Amino acid sequence: MDKGKFNDYTELVSKKFKEAWDNLSDDLKWAKDVTELRLQMEFLESKQDRLFKDYGKAVFLSGSCEGPKVDPIYKEIDIIEHELQKKYLQLEKLKAKD
Repeated sequence: MDKGKFNDYTELVSKKFKEAWDNLSDDLKWAKDVTELRLQMEFLESKQDRLFKDYGKAVFLSGSCEGPKVDPIYKEIDIIEHELQKKYLQLEKLKAKD
């Protein structure tokens, strides 16, 4: 398949997907958002489990565990928690509109 045909096909699929998304009911869109939130929560839990398994109870009890191996995991967890809070607030706003 040449590049021109591939680009045309990609554009067509994008348009069809947008049409299909616009035609979905609000309940399905809501379910998609809730599912996405749940998946992110599971990812957060797995990160926290990894932190706990690798570095022990001190990480959660004292919060003082620091170092080059722990700091990136803390940052990832903070980012995920922030994203979850934003998504949750968006879902609450959508729910309030209904």
